[in-house]
Order: sequence, then structure tokens, then C-alpha cells
Amino acid sequence: MPNFDNLDLIVRNVPAAVAFFERVVGLTTRYKDTNFAELESGAVTIMLSPGAMVPVEPAAGVILHFRVEDVAEARRRAVAHGAAILMEPTLTDWGTESLLIAGPEEMVIDLYRWIAPHFSA
Repeated sequence: MPNFDNLDLIVRNVPAAVAFFERVVGLTTRYKDTNFAELESGAVTIMLSPGAMVPVEPAAGVILHFRVEDVAEARRRAVAHGAAILMEPTLTDWGTESLLIAGPEEMVIDLYRWIAPHFSA
């Protein structure tokens, strides 16, 4: 079963958004710089950035990440059910194999698997 564990929020000002989530919500920042941050929120990591790997206009700024065991099988299943492929399986700089598909309500869905350890701050 896919495991929802990451949420991308597209924001104009990463430092201001980090400050909000740290101060107002009480989350802990795992990593941050001017254009990217990761916040700990239990089983779900919240990522903040001003952009995404695909155009965000049709995505309304929301990307849901689901860890899967087999990206090729996830692609087969997505295509079999009529999902539009936004990005074919790609090896990312941060250590994943990632497939991006169009989701409901203009969301982007990332079906990925880890292929290398996650970076640290």
C-alpha cells in the first residue's frame, strides 16, 4: 500500500513560511535555506519551496508524495486507470526515483522510491 509521507507547499517566501510553521504551529525545521525547507510533522514531512519540478499552474501549488516499492508498477497502474503522466520516472538529485502524475483537483502526485539515503542538514 502506498505511504503518504511528504507534502510540498509552494510558497513565495520560504523563510517567512518557515517562521510561521515554527513559531505559530510549533513544527521543527529539519533543513532550510532561502529556497527550500523541510519541516517535521509526525509521519509527514512538509516541504516548502517557491517552485516545483513541473509547472505549478495546473497543480494549484500542491504536490502529494507517496512512497512506493516499485515505480514502474506504480506507472503501469496509473496509466491503466487513465492518469496523465507529468514526468516519467526520473532519478532525482536528492536520491529518489520519482514519477509525477496529474491528480484530482489539480494536484500533482509523486509516486517515488528511495534509492539513496536522504540528505541531512
